[in-house]
Amino acid sequence: MLDETILQRLAQDITPGDDQRSRLRMRIQQRINPLQKSVDLTQPSLVFRKSMKDRVLLALQGSPVGDSMRELAKSVSLSGERVLSLREMILGRLALRAEPSLVHSSVKWAASFALFLLIIRAMPLVFLAPTTQAGIGVQLIPNGDDVSVFVGGVWRSVISPEVVGGPMMIRTGQSQVTIILNDDGVIRLGSDTTFKLHDIGDRPQFVSAGPTATLVRGQIWVLGLLPPVVESILIETTRGQVEINSGSVSITEDNKSTTVAVYDRGVTFRDEEQTSFIVSGEKGMISDRTPTLSILSMPTRAFGSPLVSQNLEQDAVHRNEIAKLQKERRERMAGILPTSILYPAKRIAERVDVLFTLTHDGRTEKLIAQADTRLSEALALIHDGQNTEASVPLSEYRDSLVAMASGTGDNLVKYLIKRQIADASATISPTTSSGKIQLVSLAVLEISASVPDTALQSKDIEGYVLVNKLTQINHALSVDKNLTGALLAYSDVSPYIKELLSENGTHPLLQKEARSLLVSTASLLKGAKNADQNKILVAVEQDLSQYLPPEQESVLVTEAKLNAVIQKILQRIFIFKSPLSRYNQLMQEMLELRGNQNRGTLLRRLYSALPENGLGGYVLTEIKNFGDELNGR
Repeated sequence: MLDETILQRLAQDITPGDDQRSRLRMRIQQRINPLQKSVDLTQPSLVFRKSMKDRVLLALQGSPVGDSMRELAKSVSLSGERVLSLREMILGRLALRAEPSLVHSSVKWAASFALFLLIIRAMPLVFLAPTTQAGIGVQLIPNGDDVSVFVGGVWRSVISPEVVGGPMMIRTGQSQVTIILNDDGVIRLGSDTTFKLHDIGDRPQFVSAGPTATLVRGQIWVLGLLPPVVESILIETTRGQVEINSGSVSITEDNKSTTVAVYDRGVTFRDEEQTSFIVSGEKGMISDRTPTLSILSMPTRAFGSPLVSQNLEQDAVHRNEIAKLQKERRERMAGILPTSILYPAKRIAERVDVLFTLTHDGRTEKLIAQADTRLSEALALIHDGQNTEASVPLSEYRDSLVAMASGTGDNLVKYLIKRQIADASATISPTTSSGKIQLVSLAVLEISASVPDTALQSKDIEGYVLVNKLTQINHALSVDKNLTGALLAYSDVSPYIKELLSENGTHPLLQKEARSLLVSTASLLKGAKNADQNKILVAVEQDLSQYLPPEQESVLVTEAKLNAVIQKILQRIFIFKSPLSRYNQLMQEMLELRGNQNRGTLLRRLYSALPENGLGGYVLTEIKNFGDELNGR
């Protein structure tokens, strides 16, 4: 058998060249030309053809064959519609003929690869849920027709709810106003109140450089819904600033004094001289005459006044609405859950999304966003009752953030992690009754304490846990009537109370909140003790007693001692000759009477001993204020 190379050489040798082909073509054409002339000469002329055609047609017309041919022609002839349909069908088939490809195969491969990359890049858009915001905004809701706002140098009336687009001054006459601050809190303005709103940003995305609002005069009620890692709602008054994260507080401002009454959790009051903490059941008062804040305990009936009861009920409704909105937002952010068969595709899409992000900062933001998605998945699973499955994404959330914070010294990365923790805390409702959700919220706070260079310390985290646990215990005693569950819950936290309430324990505000809750717990246990006597209850009461304030001894004061106290007060007042000096001394004496068990009796006797048209009028005003304090106004 011949080799392939020999056959190829032989084929080249016997293949004629171009010159040989052209010579052969010319010789063949020369031989064909004479024959073509003969064919042309033998062709009949047009006249002869026409005459022969006429003779044939004439012969057929008179013969039976002609009739048969005509019948055949009619039977096989097509209608006009049939001809058109056949024509369209034929043209359609001809149009489907593939044209020869003019694109090189390498271009086809490049286009196919580009399409493949496009599909891979589009995977995150299909499997990953978009980032969403609560979208509540700042809303102003008037309750009455006597409400006006000052915007752009012009006062205008507000009679229907509207969205606040920027800073403004609000003035109420005989009406009230409710201001919804995104999902951060609520401010309610009483009648005859002037209020300046400065900050309408949504925390934690927006950080304010100044106060949230200023109370010029009147009374407001503030509900805070912010976690401890988020900047506080800051209300500025003439005599200090009130910082609110979580809780309910009433603030009253007039020409003479500022009053801050707390009805849930606690607030911080800062003035030029000191920082004070006011917790639930306490009222702080400061005036021009007494520039030092004095904190007094409010009577229990203060919580039962119509104004306080109405505001606390509205706070509960608003908490539930915000919790529902935050739950819906987290469910949208979760997207495909780990229990779905499409979850592996979602995780692949996340890796692809990070892979196609070119910058380092962009990749960091994507990784932090994916960690937040794990948190949303855990919350969604908990809401569905799948608590066991929720532990896996929650652990991934914690591990990924702590690893990123510990493995880098980049300030930008730490800032992004802190911002994510703040946002996560703000979108997890701390008021929900679900213990699992509260554990998730505390897990977020623990991560915040694990991130370097944060103000939140581990002791503060333990303090928040203690306050939340005590709140649950009081709820179990007062609402659920579950004495056994409350005692078991107290036994879980009792080993940590003494350390957290020590001098080097948790934050001072948290310590004060915890002590206030412990007093409430002891009071509730006394009521339960009458119905159910057991050794555990007695042991818990004994343990609680070490954290309760000492009981004030009830001292019986005789008439002679009361009169002696009044005489000493009068001597200190009238030792001065100037009316202004006497007035200042009277103000000082009435201030010192605050906290005295016989304050009411002494004020009435002092009023009787002073001229009614002179200093006695100021004592009468103090008696009215004391009555308002007792009634919770």
